[in-house]
Amino acid sequence: MGSAVFFAIRDALKAARKQWGVDEVLSLRSPATPERIRTSCADPIIEKARVHPQEGEKPFFIEI
Repeated sequence: MGSAVFFAIRDALKAARKQWGVDEVLSLRSPATPERIRTSCADPIIEKARVHPQEGEKPFFIEI
């Protein structure tokens, strides 16, 4: 049942990205937290808030 929700969210994100003209590959990792879902939408608001890491900078979050 849990995987059905994850795939439904993934399909909704694909539709939202298509609506905004984003053709990049969607990389959604589990667990699909609200932050990951929101940043995966790739709408103009998120693009203005996106922070690009500088050279040599390590990621803040550690993924297991």
